[in-house]
This record gives sequence, structure tokens and C-alpha cells, in this order.
Amino acid sequence: MFYYDVLGLWTIKVKIKLDKQIILIDLDGTFVNVNTFHKWMKFLFIEAVKKFQLVSVIKILTIIVLRYTKRINHAKMKYKILEISEEIITQAQITHFVQTLAPYVNQQLLNILQDSDTTTILATAAPLFYAQSIKEMYHFDFVVATDDIRQSSWQENIREIKAQNIKKLFDEKCFDTQDAVLYTDHHDDIPLMNIVSVTYLINASEKTKRLVNEAYINFKLSE
Repeated sequence: MFYYDVLGLWTIKVKIKLDKQIILIDLDGTFVNVNTFHKWMKFLFIEAVKKFQLVSVIKILTIIVLRYTKRINHAKMKYKILEISEEIITQAQITHFVQTLAPYVNQQLLNILQDSDTTTILATAAPLFYAQSIKEMYHFDFVVATDDIRQSSWQENIREIKAQNIKKLFDEKCFDTQDAVLYTDHHDDIPLMNIVSVTYLINASEKTKRLVNEAYINFKLSE
């Protein structure tokens, strides 16, 4: 996309079609076949125990109980876990955590990342602090994830919010959504499916396939 000013009178906005194909890849259940946030909570708890940070241990257990009893929703649970994470976790620990995810990586998608003719975007609801490390370890070109809690308007990067954030990235980088392909496992990404050209469902549940069908979205199945 470029801006062309004619005698200062108006601006023309033009999208340029790229030679490289744009690949959007979800994280949990797609790039890896596990829920990384659940694994992160376990990792955080173990690290807190190892450091004898009893206050953090009690906080984590309390959050888990509150979520299990449905006294807080998933977003509130994530926010509270992020609070603890940002207090006690180092970058070295984040890197170690990301390394533990290697056995769960989808080989087909890993091959796509090694293709120089693609522009790859990790699009996830996972926290940015470890999604960024995944991006760097596996050489994604961009990452769109849930921001840290220091953002005044903190929101979980999921459903419509995720689609909006991807649109924002596309506008900033002059990408065209009609050049984009999405790999995901979950119907939460239906808003994102509506703005890309092709959707591949990876190991999707019957519920997801049904809901995507009901949303009149064409998709292809992948493993």
C-alpha cells in the first residue's frame, strides 16, 4: 500500500499485491497440538515452588480454584496469571518454556515456515511474552498475540479482537487479506476466516466444522 499526494489536494491509497503468500497460523491446537497457556500455568507454578515464592504459589492455586468453580471467566484468569508471570519470570525461563514445546510442533506447518516464498504470521490468543519467543525460535515474520497487562486497554487477542488486530497489521504492512491463508483448529477464528482467502482446519473438532459450515465459510481439512 502506498500514499500518493497530488499537489497536496488528496491522497490515493493503493494496495499492492505481494509475490509472497501470506500465511496466518494459530498457535494452540494448530502450530502445536497442546494448549500452551495451560502448560504455561503449570510451568509458572513449578518455577514459583522452586523459588520458594509461596505468595505466588498461593495466588496461582487460588486463581485455578476460582476458574474451576467458574467464579472468574477465562479472560480474568489469564489476566491474573499474566500479573504473576510478569512479576517473577525471567526471559531465560521463557526461552526454556518455549523449548519444551518443540515435541508438539506440527511438522507440516514447520515446513511452511522454512519456505522463503511465504510471509508468516503467528496469530494467537497466547501471551505476547512467550509468543514472541516462539516467533523468534521458529522464524515467523510477525506475531499478533495478547499484549502484556501494562496496556491500559488490555484485551485478550481472541475472536473479533484477533481479527481486528490482524487487519491493523495488514494495514500497517500494506498486506492484502485476499492474499492470506489461515491455518487454525478452532471456531473462535471464524471472524478471521471471514477476511482471508483460504482457511485450512487442522485437527478440528466436529463442533468446529459444524459452526464453520453454518457460517458459510469454505474450508479445507488438514492434519
